[in-house]
Amino acid sequence: MGKLKKIAALAMVFTFLAVSTASAQDSMQRTLRDSLYGGLIGALLGSAIMLLTDNPDDHLSYIPTGAAVGVLLGAAYGVATSGVMSTAAVEIDKKEGSVSLAMPTISAEQHYDEQINEKEEIEKIELVRLTF
Repeated sequence: MGKLKKIAALAMVFTFLAVSTASAQDSMQRTLRDSLYGGLIGALLGSAIMLLTDNPDDHLSYIPTGAAVGVLLGAAYGVATSGVMSTAAVEIDKKEGSVSLAMPTISAEQHYDEQINEKEEIEKIELVRLTF
């Protein structure tokens, strides 16, 4: 069980260092926090599942696997709930002097085409948004 204690200690040190050095915007901080909590919960679940096996020492890999899955799920949850998703890939705000990068999203708009007398749905992706 000595190896388990070392892994748990490293995970805790990494978590505290990552939390203390996080200097991002509010939405990115929430995403980072959700990722870290997901990693901690995943490591705890991996530890619990490992302890339920017949030979826990043979299944130490459950802890980092649980932590990795937890980080990924926490990041996905953080991105989905914090509003990180933007409509444009690059947003440039000249008033504030800031540039932000994001994953572009596809938006659908309905337009009425007078030539063919039908409504049509147009999907678009904004790559750059510039605010003066």
